[in-house]
Amino acid sequence: MGQVLGLSRNTVTKALDLLRADGLLQSRQGDGTYVTYSRQRSATRGDDRLSSFVGEAVSERIDLRSAALPGLPMVAEELNYIDGARLRSLVMTHGYLPAGLPELRDAIASYYTDLGLPTTPDHILVTSGAQQALRLTASLFVRPGAPVLVEEPTFRGALESLKSLGGRLIGVKSGVDGIDVDDLTSAIKAHSPVLLVVQSTVQNPVGSVLDDFRRSRIASLSNRFRLPVIDDATLADTIIDGNRRPIPLAAGGDLITTVGSVSKSFWGGLRVGWLRADPVLVSELAALKGELDLGTSLIAQLVSTRLLPQLESARDQRREMLSLHRQVALDKLTSELPDWQPVLPTGGGSMWVRLPSGSATTLAQRAEQLGVQFLPGPTFSASDVLDDHVRISYAVPPQELARGIELIAEAWRAYAATE
Repeated sequence: MGQVLGLSRNTVTKALDLLRADGLLQSRQGDGTYVTYSRQRSATRGDDRLSSFVGEAVSERIDLRSAALPGLPMVAEELNYIDGARLRSLVMTHGYLPAGLPELRDAIASYYTDLGLPTTPDHILVTSGAQQALRLTASLFVRPGAPVLVEEPTFRGALESLKSLGGRLIGVKSGVDGIDVDDLTSAIKAHSPVLLVVQSTVQNPVGSVLDDFRRSRIASLSNRFRLPVIDDATLADTIIDGNRRPIPLAAGGDLITTVGSVSKSFWGGLRVGWLRADPVLVSELAALKGELDLGTSLIAQLVSTRLLPQLESARDQRREMLSLHRQVALDKLTSELPDWQPVLPTGGGSMWVRLPSGSATTLAQRAEQLGVQFLPGPTFSASDVLDDHVRISYAVPPQELARGIELIAEAWRAYAATE
């Protein structure tokens, strides 16, 4: 094959290894190598929004796709101190609590009350991660073809969930200051949407935090047009700069459902999320959740209950780590890719960057060949545009992050030379 293509044996071997890693080829010893029909789609495709979680890791590559954060040491410590008496009392029951463990619902209610949003346990539904909370809530409003407003860009998981429900997604401009409220107003009047999905506090992928004025305007729009809103605030405890305790968007309207979780604050492996909404809506969603899974792991909920009172310490640890990693990313991008235009994120574990030219999707494919993976802009677009942007995670260790950006720069120089 190498002679036919004019390539060395090593180059062909490496190419086959990459195709096998992506699930395009399958080799059987003594039999040969075949194209597989159960292929894993390339991580650079804009419609493969969750591949960084479900795909098999390739050790030779630096993965800057997922901004999921490592767990805090306090999680492991609390696993050793689960209340034995309480656990035994739970084991004596059937263990199915669709609405969630009472003490955890109480702790989450206190969390929001402390933020300036009066909340009782009746406002809280515990879910198996924030993604389930968002999808459950959206399923009450979204039917095939129904218009749904989302930020452009926005979180890839939200796009997947809303599209799977059949929603007709309409993008509203969002940037360094958060969602453009004037554009939002126009979209509401033009499309009469059944739902708005927004990220008020640490928007993904931009990392913005809405100020109080914009929060107030969005809540007023929800009240005026009776528009249900899902505020995905799962990254709220990863704020790096400014006020780390903004008043939740839901303080301004009773049609706003707030989604949260312990994933970013403590550890994603607990798979404990929640939604905060009107108690009538919570009761309806609890019944729906019960039909799906009968409840979230009680052991994980017990651990989460013990962790929430330590939230201020968790915020401090997240801020220290993310601030350091963000600076490494900024310094490396400045030195290696001075023509690129990164947006300074207020929080979170990733950076939204505009390219001076070219296609982010093509660049991601070339960078993957050099051993580094990141997500191109269309991954975060409701209409598969934004191909002049990339999102680079800085959640990985600094040395790995720096090397990853060096490889991206190498790919960029080679790509730019061919334009």
